[in-house]
Amino acid sequence: MFKRTKVTDGTATGQVGFRKKSKVPGVMITQYIEKLPEGKSHPDFTRKPIALTIQEGKFAFFKAIVTGDPKPTVVWSRNNGDVSDPARYQSKYDPNSNEHTFEMPHVKPDQADTYKCFAKNEYGQAMVTVVLNVIEVGFKMTKAPQQQAEVANCNFKKVLKRRSKVVPKAEEPEKKEGEIDPKFWELLMSADKKDYERICAEFGVTDFRWMLKKLNEMKREREEEQAEFVKNLSDLKPIHINADGTASFELEFDLLDPSSSIYLYKDGEMIPYTKELGDKMKHCLRKVGRKYIFSMRDLMPEDAGFYQLDVEDVNMFSTDFKMVDFLVKIQEVKAMEREDAVFECVISAPLSKLMWFGKNMPLEQGDKYDIEVSEDKLIHRLVVKDCMVVDKGIYAACAGIKSCNAWLVVEADKGAPKGKKSARKTTRAGGSGTDLQKVAQEQQQKLDKEREERKEKIKAAREAAAEAAAAEEPEKTADSGAGKDKGAAVEVERIDKTSVAATTTVAGDSGSGHSAGKASGGAKQDGSHADAGGGHSAGKASGGARKDGSIADAGGGHSAGKASGGAKQDGSHADAGGGHSAGKASGGAKQDGSPADAGGGHSAGKASGGAKQDGSHADAGGGHSAGKASGGAKQDGSHADAGGGHSAGKASGGAKQDGSHADAGGGHSAGKASGGAKQDGSHADAGGGHSAGKASGGAKQDGSHADAGGHSAGKASGGAKQDGSPADAGGGHSAEEASGGSRQDGSLADAGGGHSAGKASGGAKQDGSLADAGGEPGITSGLSDILATRGQPAELTVKMNTDCDGAWFKDGEPLKSGGGISITKDANIHKLTIHSCRDTDSGLLRFVSGDLSTEGRITVGDVPEFDEDDLHKFSKPVIVRVGQNAAFKMPFQPQESLTVSWFKDGTELKDGGGVKIVREPNHSRLLLRDCLRSDTGEIKIQLKNPFGAVEATSQLIVLDRPGPPEGPVETVETTSSVIEIKWNPPKDDGGSAVTNYIIERQERGHSLWTKLGDVSAEKTSFRDRNVTHGKKYSYRIYAENPQGLSDSLETADSIMAGIMILSGPPGKPKVVSTSKTCINLTWTPPEDDKGVPIIGYQVEKRKKDTNQWLALNAINEPIEDVNYAVKDVTEGAEYEFRVSAINESGAGDASPPSAMACAKNPNMRPCFKDPEDFLVVRAGNSVRVKISYEAEPPPHITWLKDDEPIAPWINVINTEGMSQLVIPSSKRSDSAIYTIKAKNSVGEAFFDVEVRVTDEPKCPGPVELEQTVYGKVAVSWVPSPDQELDDRLYYVVSQHDSNTRMWKTVADRLFANTYTAHNILPGIEYHFRVYAKNDMGLSDPSQSPTWGANSNRVPISSNGVSSMEISFERPPSILVPLKVHTPPKGYQLYMTCAVRGCPTPNVSWYLNNTCINSDKNYYITNSCGVCSMYILRVRENDGGEYRVVAVNSLGKAECSTKLTVRD
Repeated sequence: MFKRTKVTDGTATGQVGFRKKSKVPGVMITQYIEKLPEGKSHPDFTRKPIALTIQEGKFAFFKAIVTGDPKPTVVWSRNNGDVSDPARYQSKYDPNSNEHTFEMPHVKPDQADTYKCFAKNEYGQAMVTVVLNVIEVGFKMTKAPQQQAEVANCNFKKVLKRRSKVVPKAEEPEKKEGEIDPKFWELLMSADKKDYERICAEFGVTDFRWMLKKLNEMKREREEEQAEFVKNLSDLKPIHINADGTASFELEFDLLDPSSSIYLYKDGEMIPYTKELGDKMKHCLRKVGRKYIFSMRDLMPEDAGFYQLDVEDVNMFSTDFKMVDFLVKIQEVKAMEREDAVFECVISAPLSKLMWFGKNMPLEQGDKYDIEVSEDKLIHRLVVKDCMVVDKGIYAACAGIKSCNAWLVVEADKGAPKGKKSARKTTRAGGSGTDLQKVAQEQQQKLDKEREERKEKIKAAREAAAEAAAAEEPEKTADSGAGKDKGAAVEVERIDKTSVAATTTVAGDSGSGHSAGKASGGAKQDGSHADAGGGHSAGKASGGARKDGSIADAGGGHSAGKASGGAKQDGSHADAGGGHSAGKASGGAKQDGSPADAGGGHSAGKASGGAKQDGSHADAGGGHSAGKASGGAKQDGSHADAGGGHSAGKASGGAKQDGSHADAGGGHSAGKASGGAKQDGSHADAGGGHSAGKASGGAKQDGSHADAGGHSAGKASGGAKQDGSPADAGGGHSAEEASGGSRQDGSLADAGGGHSAGKASGGAKQDGSLADAGGEPGITSGLSDILATRGQPAELTVKMNTDCDGAWFKDGEPLKSGGGISITKDANIHKLTIHSCRDTDSGLLRFVSGDLSTEGRITVGDVPEFDEDDLHKFSKPVIVRVGQNAAFKMPFQPQESLTVSWFKDGTELKDGGGVKIVREPNHSRLLLRDCLRSDTGEIKIQLKNPFGAVEATSQLIVLDRPGPPEGPVETVETTSSVIEIKWNPPKDDGGSAVTNYIIERQERGHSLWTKLGDVSAEKTSFRDRNVTHGKKYSYRIYAENPQGLSDSLETADSIMAGIMILSGPPGKPKVVSTSKTCINLTWTPPEDDKGVPIIGYQVEKRKKDTNQWLALNAINEPIEDVNYAVKDVTEGAEYEFRVSAINESGAGDASPPSAMACAKNPNMRPCFKDPEDFLVVRAGNSVRVKISYEAEPPPHITWLKDDEPIAPWINVINTEGMSQLVIPSSKRSDSAIYTIKAKNSVGEAFFDVEVRVTDEPKCPGPVELEQTVYGKVAVSWVPSPDQELDDRLYYVVSQHDSNTRMWKTVADRLFANTYTAHNILPGIEYHFRVYAKNDMGLSDPSQSPTWGANSNRVPISSNGVSSMEISFERPPSILVPLKVHTPPKGYQLYMTCAVRGCPTPNVSWYLNNTCINSDKNYYITNSCGVCSMYILRVRENDGGEYRVVAVNSLGKAECSTKLTVRD
């Protein structure tokens, strides 16, 4: 017996569960009840969810398919969290595919967990677990506080972000000259010793002693790190291409902690992978025992790279996946039988072994094939030895995902003796036809040159490092010498304190060094320090001293300290450049003693220009400082321009040579901006100075002040011009007063567009009149909502019907001119102009004039834009093969109200079908599945918001086989020995150029197509010289490109070599026989076949009274015999026929026509087809007797009933070939023998059908029982009333006893009214039932009285003898019970058990409570108590419960089992 495990988890209170095993591994099933009802089942999984490793932000989902009756409900949960948030977790069900899906859009790292799926119904539940791993991408600002807290708690492991030791290309810093790639050491630590030389040569390393010493040190450190996570690391196999087109690498190890995470990297970037084979992800990591196998499919050129496998943060294995190309491909080889064939190729990089294939089977070195590789491993050869005709086919060479193939054509040796093998040849056929050695040498020279360049870089780097160390002391001396210059003494002193020697192996530019200390340029060969460049430091950044004693440029040094230029050879300081510092940035002194330009120095201190040779200060440039920015003095004594200096201090122009101050330019300051004095004593223009102080124009040469033009919160006024009048105030915006100056004629200057919250008045015109005041106010053109682009001007205009004043408000606050806003009024037109829109300018603007007002909203935003690098990357065409997926991705800056649309050839693409569009906040992706050649075209992405739209375009190129060449095929020439054909190139070349055309030929009458050869793509014609005069040939042409062969272009008709020779006419056709569906013909061959064999005939027909001959078979489908059955005829129509002989040239002359033949049947005597002679019908139902017949001409049909005419209510329906007798509502009196009689001019036929109309019989009369002898009972009954009406009625007797308590049939087909029952035992009660049965079924039973009362038994006398003998009688018992069987359908089955008892028990077999002892489908035996049952072929209905019952006079015993039939 089977043991069941009882469980209580997952069941209701007080309910016991039973563990069940699922067919799907990993599924736990709990059944609530021990025995399931018939047709019901507990839940189970037919497809369980698959573990998933996915990148953060992607779309993650699990799928499951469950079964069960009743239908289970599916619930998802996770171990450490809740799944009730519908924004993060969504459960879906597809009734069509019966799939339950659990979706997680935009998956987050905190969703990584073990998930559970429960399927429940009332009979049980099924549960399965699945793991989700999420790869975290990038550093999140929101995690910074959390990481700081973890640092405070000394939890450093979580703070460290996972990164590969090999930096991704996008983040890789600019390599210094001669620096060794980190990949070099990673590859060495995972490589065999035999590969060390190759790897060193590849990376240009020649010092093997130094390499081995350092490698051993690194290996010891790495092994110590690995020992913390794994043990028994072995069997490392580098990546390689498999025969199925996938790439894989392997290694073996044991994890110390099974929960340790395994990561995969490509070029330093983590890549997602799956652990299941059936998943559709590109990368897969499978575990087989101790072995870990990484594989990737759908290989593309971009899959080449450096792959690493890490456990936690320790590298276990590194391998480099390279793609090589074929410089010279293998070419077609034509070889004679028993000759060697050679295929040769040259590859672009050394490779120890190529994969060779012959007729799609991999080839290995052996007796048949030689595989040769040159010393430089660039030339590879395959030698097919002792070629035979069976070796003919396509051979291919594969190097990674690159491959090339060519035909091997083997021609039979016609000179060999018949029946004997030709002699082995010593020659070789084939080869590439080019100088492979020369191509390989050129490639080797190219590779050697690259290695030498790498070696020179390493050598130069080491020499530079040595020189830098030697020059450290002279450097310091040079720095102090440069400090003698008085103008730059302070700067030199600072540089002396900050300059340091180079600390790297290779001395040179510090570049963009990042340090918490000090960054300075190293010493160059000339003794000067290298540029500090963009050094970022919390200390100090300065330029070093050059050979000429000058300090190198500080460049764009960013520091929290100080950035200054060094002294050049002429004693001047170098430019401070764009130094950004929290200290001070100033230019050094140039050769002429002037300080160098401060450039764009950004500092929280002071930025000033140095003094130039003429004593003037250098330009302060665009110095941005929280201190003071001023121009230096130029040679003429003037100060340099302050430029665009932005400072919280003061910006002023210096004095020029003529004594004037330099222009303050666009200086923005919280202090004061003023123009300097020019040579003529006037002040320089204040320009566009924006200040919180005062802006005024300086005095020009003529004594006038320069235009103020400045925007200030103070006062803006025009200066005095040469004629003594003040200068125009221009566009000065002030919170005080704006007035025009006095012109030369004494009048005041126009106030212009001055906008002020103070006083605004019109000046006096030349004639002394004032401006018009206007009339009644009214708004004729108001404001409306507008969109403005950030950084661009915007203008709002209100038009009044009269000249009147008004005020502007923004979000309820009054507006005035200033701060980038100009408010103007021109007569009745009021304008508000924003010179450069900013985000703060957005809001509700309102114009009020008296009681009138109008408002409009201005919204400031940007037109979407793409990054130039992303745009360049997107513009590159995407090239895929037919059937592959094409993916496009475009990053962009997140914006509100941004609409992203994708277009193909100008038509917008929608998500659905084969198009998948994913929109993320910072990028959008387009996926085109299963691309077709027709998908080639322009792909465009459009970003659109209310401010505008921007587009980026790319190209999708789908590579496919070319289309068939363009037809029709033209015949250029045909002679007895040559056929020349011509065609046109294909319309579609499949995306890559056609390389050649392949021509095949078929001789007419043959099914085999033979390849004739191929021609280059430039040639679209072919001459076939191997033809036989008079024969016809068909040709087909294929176009070939790197993707494969096109469909063929075939000639429309066969082409004959030479002129046509047609056969003479055959003999006149003769009509052999006719019928309404067929006419049989025969004829004789032609007397003159013109010497050309006849291959068949063509038959034509012509209907009477028509002139058109119709061919019954095509010329290319000749009739090979000289007789033919014409089945395409119409009954009753007359036809004549003619025949033409067909040879290689076509159909010859037609024969004379045959005699007219009519399509009709010949006269025949009536005969009946497969009639039924007996029919039983229930009384009251209709009777239908159908008889089919054949006769010509159609016969006369007569029906008789018992040889008498039928009654009028009986219907007879006659149709062609069939007669039907119908009795609508039958009675018992309709039972009779019906005769059908068919008669025509040829003869007649008869057939009898017995029709019996009956009903279910009535039950028999009372049953009587009588015992005549011991053990036998006579059963008698009164006949059924239907016995006299139905001569086919008989009786069935069933018996029931108190021991078995089952009814069983003991007699069947009894035509008498008595039955004698045997084996009637004492002590048992018996009952009998008698049924009447006929063709319609059983009657109700007649029940007998109970037999077994003492009064009914025959007394047995003992004659007064008492026996003292021992009795061996015992009731039946089961020694060996029946076993459970589950045989497949159609198999044989033995079922046995052992029974004992005395007297010998009577054994009965039951199937589903029905006795099967008398069933012929079961062979039942009982031998000495061993009861057996044999089934020859198990059927579906043989399944069920089988029971064996053993009965004797002392009792009974039984056993049972179940039989389940499997499909």
